[in-house]
Amino acid sequence: MTSITIEQAARTFGSVRAVDGVSIAIRDAEFFTLLGPSGCGKTTLLRMVAGFCDLDSGRVLFGDKRIDTLPPHQRNTGMVFQNYAIFPHLRVGDNVAYGLKARNVPADARANRIARELKLIQLEGHEGRWPHQLSGGQLQRVAIARALAIEPNVLLLDEPLSNLDAKLRIEMRGEIRSLQKTLGITVIYVTHDQDEALSMSDRIAVMRSGRVEQIGAPAAIYQTPATPFVAKFVGA
Repeated sequence: MTSITIEQAARTFGSVRAVDGVSIAIRDAEFFTLLGPSGCGKTTLLRMVAGFCDLDSGRVLFGDKRIDTLPPHQRNTGMVFQNYAIFPHLRVGDNVAYGLKARNVPADARANRIARELKLIQLEGHEGRWPHQLSGGQLQRVAIARALAIEPNVLLLDEPLSNLDAKLRIEMRGEIRSLQKTLGITVIYVTHDQDEALSMSDRIAVMRSGRVEQIGAPAAIYQTPATPFVAKFVGA
């Protein structure tokens, strides 16, 4: 398990202050959600943790180890993208094994992990299928299995359900949360969907214009908003 500390993280793109001095402490095995409208900085902050976006200032730590100076492949994070990012020319098993091959994991160990992850996401027997033979929900499960196969310390999810229909989104919420509890892994989850955040999270950080407006448990965010923006954005 891994705790995450973000200290005064900042990033500017031209004249836009995308992330403006954000500090967050995320606990071991916590399901932590970054919630806010488009353009509030939540995805930029997630990409800073993943290593896909440099910090202008501040730092990020996993446990006691500073990781913002490391390249992405040395941070041991698994990333799930909004558009799945499944390789269309690779079968399901090879998609799941992609990160393992990059880490030179032996073939026998790769096969065992593929089988384990596909069982975990309830897609046993789908190793040989092509991505075009899968539904949207199945593709998202494959993306999650690929991220988990490398046994990451931290799982990062960037709007992973936004391309699914309403009924499937609700089903996948429960599956992702159940997986997280089963594995005891630390998760940072990005969404603009208030219902999603309130139903899945241990704690939520509501963001606006690159800053954190409030951090708290779902009930606290909903019942006792700290600012008018939080009240308007999260409330009915």
